[in-house]
Amino acid sequence: MKPAAVLPLAPLDRLRAEARAASWFAALGEPLVEGDLADAEAYASALDLGPLSIDLAHDWPEAERLLKSPDWSSAWWDREEAQRRTLLGQAETLHGERELWTVLTELTTDVGEFVHGKAATAAARMGDAAKASVHVAAGAASQAVYQLAVARMAGETASLFESKFRLFASGRWPLGVVGTRLILF
Repeated sequence: MKPAAVLPLAPLDRLRAEARAASWFAALGEPLVEGDLADAEAYASALDLGPLSIDLAHDWPEAERLLKSPDWSSAWWDREEAQRRTLLGQAETLHGERELWTVLTELTTDVGEFVHGKAATAAARMGDAAKASVHVAAGAASQAVYQLAVARMAGETASLFESKFRLFASGRWPLGVVGTRLILF
């Protein structure tokens, strides 16, 4: 194992700053803009699931229905998990497992608390959100930060996690794939 002092923390410090500056959940339900579409198309392409149209959930109840849809596809999750596991193995080889997990845990704990407040604020602003949905949204945002941290610590600069994070940072929540649609909220 490599000593903790060898671990390059600059990528995680930059990501922490990006997460603090992000517009978490601020654009939920709003019409998609050009940047959202570009990031969504990049994310959909990186998932490599074939052609996916980009669609929008307009409010919390619709987002909740879509997350429970029988057409909700686990294929996108499986792709993300395969990519995450590969990158995590690379990052552990580069930095040492214990040291890497320590800094990843610190980052996701810090960001998790922050994004939960942002999700709660968005839910209160829009109304009609189930309490559990706020937790799901915050968990998805924390997961996006964790995934991107793993990618950056592995030295990967063009992962699908970059475009996914940009969607969250611009105020969106990528809910996943339903049928042949990538759904953003």
